[in-house]
Amino acid sequence: MKGWAAVSDFDGTITLRDVGDHLLLHYGFADRKTIEESYSLKVKVEDFMKKAFAGAALSEEVIADFVRKKVRTRPGFREFILFCEAGGVPFEIASGGVDLYADPFFRKHGVEVKSFFGKAKVVKGGIRITYPFLRRTNLSAFKASRVARFQRAGRKVVFFGDGPNDLKAACLADKVYAAGRLLKLCRERNIPAEPLVSYARAAAFIRKNA
Repeated sequence: MKGWAAVSDFDGTITLRDVGDHLLLHYGFADRKTIEESYSLKVKVEDFMKKAFAGAALSEEVIADFVRKKVRTRPGFREFILFCEAGGVPFEIASGGVDLYADPFFRKHGVEVKSFFGKAKVVKGGIRITYPFLRRTNLSAFKASRVARFQRAGRKVVFFGDGPNDLKAACLADKVYAAGRLLKLCRERNIPAEPLVSYARAAAFIRKNA
């Protein structure tokens, strides 16, 4: 299985709902119209996150508690991490989400994964978000670059995603599992993609095509 690598989005992909959206809606810091508009191909996720959370007066404790109680995981995710570790398959997460809710999520599931998340800091009246890993690029291009990096190293790549900012990465990947808006975009553009139901399907695919 050493010929494969895996790259995944987080919000709405590993989790069944976008955690950032869920937090903003649940605590009344954004409405559904604003959230829906953020999924335009013209909108950069990182810009939306910075702006939306700037006025979200939430503490680290409130966010961690929300993750423990409200955030549901896509089936097979933890098992897929263990499968990758056992089989020597590099797996990483590239996300527009933030460490403030990703860290308690990983603690909850008892796993560690190489990942790229925004760094969030609670400040007076809101949350300040930065993306140190982006450096003169945007999130969509960064995700695609992680896929390309593994391919240059001679590996085939399985990619998991659910949003418009995952489209560039999906176009490059050797195998795509897509949910939500990404699945719709792939079908419209004739990009081969399987519906993302469970990470177990990807493990079976890699095992079969090793």
